[in-house]
Amino acid sequence: MPDSEATLGHTVLIAAPYGRDAESVASLLRRAGHDATVCADLTAVARLLDDPVGAVVLTEEVLSTDRCALRAALDAQPAWSDVPFVVLAARRMGPLPAGQAAVLRISDIVDNFTVLERPLSAASLLSAVGSALRSRKKQFEMRDHLAEISARNAALARSEDELRQARDVLARNHDQLEAIVAERTEELRRAQEHLHQSQKMEAVGQLTGGIAHDFNNMLTGIIGSMDIMRRRIASGRFEGLERYMDAATTSANRAAGLTQRLLAFSRRQSLDSKPVDINKLVGSLGDLLARTIGEQIALDMRLDPAIPAGITDPNQLESAILNLTINARDAMPGGGTLSVSTGSMTIDPADAANMPDAEPGHYVVVTVGDNGVGMAPELLDKVFEPFFTTKPLGQGTGLGLSMVYGFAQQNGGHVTVDSTPGKGTAVCIYLPAAARADIVTSQSLPTAPQGAGQRVLVVEDDPAVRLLIRDVLEEVGYAAIEACDGQAAIPILESDMIIDLMISDVGLPGMNGRQLADTARLHRPDLPILFVTGYAENAAIRSGFLGANMAMITKPFSLDDLGQKIDAILAPERVQTIS
Repeated sequence: MPDSEATLGHTVLIAAPYGRDAESVASLLRRAGHDATVCADLTAVARLLDDPVGAVVLTEEVLSTDRCALRAALDAQPAWSDVPFVVLAARRMGPLPAGQAAVLRISDIVDNFTVLERPLSAASLLSAVGSALRSRKKQFEMRDHLAEISARNAALARSEDELRQARDVLARNHDQLEAIVAERTEELRRAQEHLHQSQKMEAVGQLTGGIAHDFNNMLTGIIGSMDIMRRRIASGRFEGLERYMDAATTSANRAAGLTQRLLAFSRRQSLDSKPVDINKLVGSLGDLLARTIGEQIALDMRLDPAIPAGITDPNQLESAILNLTINARDAMPGGGTLSVSTGSMTIDPADAANMPDAEPGHYVVVTVGDNGVGMAPELLDKVFEPFFTTKPLGQGTGLGLSMVYGFAQQNGGHVTVDSTPGKGTAVCIYLPAAARADIVTSQSLPTAPQGAGQRVLVVEDDPAVRLLIRDVLEEVGYAAIEACDGQAAIPILESDMIIDLMISDVGLPGMNGRQLADTARLHRPDLPILFVTGYAENAAIRSGFLGANMAMITKPFSLDDLGQKIDAILAPERVQTIS
């Protein structure tokens, strides 16, 4: 027998109750290196099957007793166990050979068996036992493998359970974290709202402090001039009244300019954008800018003759340039140079991506620069914020650059600021360039055109404004009919009365001006309509607001302004466009 078969290490049970067969087989197996245990009967074999048995050798005679005990023990074996049996059959005379008879007796209780017919050689017995032990060894290896799999499955189950527990903990923590984040977010929102409200109140305070002084000065000029005129007229002194009229008008125009600045800051002023010769406009401001900056500051104007016309409101552009000039002057207290230049630039999509608020297109650029104190980089992000100013308290409202920014944005352009501490600041206003087809040459309208008795329906809820418009209309030759709101105007519109024009405030109570206009057009489809407003959202919205044969004028307006608007809408053939 090979040495490997002697090291299988499992006990061989021997059951041979008659004669010396048991001792002989045990002695043979022990000499071959196997561990052998002799059992008296099958009951003893059954008891020892719970131990790690390698094989069982029994004689055929023992199968006649205790078969049930063996069967029960084998049935109780685990699924991997199939104990091999070696049956030693007795030689006999009869109808069945010895081996076949033994098979019949063992097969009903044992599945894994080998039958050897006696007498047999020692080699045959050792060979059969060795084969049985090798088979049994594979079963034990299978047992160990199954145990390892079971252990791994158990470990996996534990890991899955731990993972499930960790997931549950994570879910609970996630819910808690979500709740904490939601709570902190709500706290942050409330804090931001509180801060925003505080900033709004601070801004209102800054607005009140910065604007009220200037506005009160203007009101003082108006009220004082009117009071002096009233006193002189009452006493019959008419000399010098024109001087006080001019003073009141100047103060009123300054107040109107201030409201335009506020509306520009909120981007709600009415723009009269049209193609403008930018070089001509900027050049005409030379004397005014020179007087504004004083003798200590030199004025350097460089106008590019090749630039196209720009789309803008000339009055608002002049105001923006003047604001920038004042800022530049204040940035050069010791003198310096104010540079005003014009040029053109094309912004492609790639450039626009790097320029906040810029859109691709062709632009005319007006640049106002100085070589004054400049601004630190951290201040550049704030220059367009409302009420932000680097000037001492009482020397600026902080609306200048906000107004310029609001005007440029509403005009379809944008603004850039470049500043270096100690070297100066340059502000560039980008205005959309006009195509040649956009440039309209209109016949000049006469100053304060006279009416010919046309009948005008005036719809205005403010009695003072309504009275003023009526008096202006009658002053320039029109007949006025008054209505305080839309409800009062509708019966007039539904009547047979001839009405040549309706002038309506946009912000009427109840039915607004545009709704009244739509109602009027149901009865008088061709009725010209002139809207009066304190502001308009912007030029684009105004274009959508106005229908055919409609125009708009912004408060405050002069007699000449109103007369020209009325003349334009009543005689559209005299001009090419109504703005």
